[in-house]
Amino acid sequence: MKAVRIIIAVAMATALSWAAAMPRLHAQANGGRPYKVEPGPFKVQTIKELVLEDAKRGKDLQLRINYPDGKGPFPLVVWSHGAWGTKDNYLVLTEHWASHGYVTIQANHSDSRALGRSLRDRTVFQDWQSRPADISFILDSLDEIEKKTPALKGKIDREHIGVGGHSFGANTAQLIGGARAYLLTGEKSFEDKRVAAVMLLSGQGPGEMLTEKSWQHVSRPMLVMTGSEDGPTRTGQPAEWRTKPYELSPPGDKYLVWVEGLDHGYGGISGVNFSGRNKVNEDHVNYTKIVTLAFWDAYLKGYRKALDYLRSPALHGFSKGAAEIKHK
Repeated sequence: MKAVRIIIAVAMATALSWAAAMPRLHAQANGGRPYKVEPGPFKVQTIKELVLEDAKRGKDLQLRINYPDGKGPFPLVVWSHGAWGTKDNYLVLTEHWASHGYVTIQANHSDSRALGRSLRDRTVFQDWQSRPADISFILDSLDEIEKKTPALKGKIDREHIGVGGHSFGANTAQLIGGARAYLLTGEKSFEDKRVAAVMLLSGQGPGEMLTEKSWQHVSRPMLVMTGSEDGPTRTGQPAEWRTKPYELSPPGDKYLVWVEGLDHGYGGISGVNFSGRNKVNEDHVNYTKIVTLAFWDAYLKGYRKALDYLRSPALHGFSKGAAEIKHK
C-alpha cells in the first residue's frame, strides 16, 4: 500500500549558423514575435508538498504539483531538477506552463540538497538510475495522487504526458525517452512508453553510461536546448557536446535550440546559482519559456501554430539572431 502525506497550499501563481537550413513556414506571419512569453489565462494553484511512499524501493518521494485553476483534463509535464536541485526550483518554467494549461509535477531526487546532500558531494552522480525510476513511479501513482488530492480529480490527462529536465535532469528525461544506457552488464533501457515527448535542457552526449548508439532508438519528439557558454561540463566537454542527443537521434520531430551567450543557468531558470558563474539574463529566460511552451503545445496539445513557430525563423528574429532552432 502506498501511503500519501499531503500538505496543500494555494499559490498564484554559434558559433553555429543554421540560417540556410531554417524552414520558412509562416515566416511573414510570425515575424519576430515571441510565442506566449506572457503568463497564460489560468490562475496557478500549487500543492507544495505531497509525499508518496514507494514501498518496493523503500523510498519516500517528495513532490510539488502546479495545476491550472480550470476544468481539465490538462496535459501532464513531469520535470526533473539538476544535480543538488529541488522540487521547488524551475518555477519560472513550471508555473508558466501551468498558467497555459498544464499540470506539472516536480520531485526531490535522491541527490537533492533538500534531502541533505552537500554541493561538494560528487557521489550524487552515481545514483543516476534511481532518477528515471522516480519518474516512472510518479506515472504509476497518478490514480493515487488524484484520489488523495481531490483538487486534482479529473485534471490530469494521462494520454498526453511530457518529461523534461535540466542538466542531470536532462539525462533522466532522455533515458525515459528511450536513450539506452550501456553498462558492464550490457544495454539497459529505462524507456517509459506512456511519455509522448521529452525535453533536454543542457543534456549529455556520449560518455559514462552513454555511447554514440544510445539515441538510435529515440523515436518520440525531443527538444534539445543549449548555448555557447554551456560548458565546459563537469567532465570537461565543450558546450557543443550537449547537442549530441539531437545529432545522434533519428530524424522525426527532433529540435535543437542554440542560443549564443547562453550559460548553464539559462539566465536564472532554476532560481538558484550553484556555481556563482552563471549570469542573470531575462532574455535567456524568455527564450527558454518560449521554446519550451511551444514544444509542449505542439506535441502534447497538437497546436499547429506552435509547431509552425518551432519550424519558423520567428525566434531568430525575436532574439535578433541570438537564438536559432534547427529541426529534422
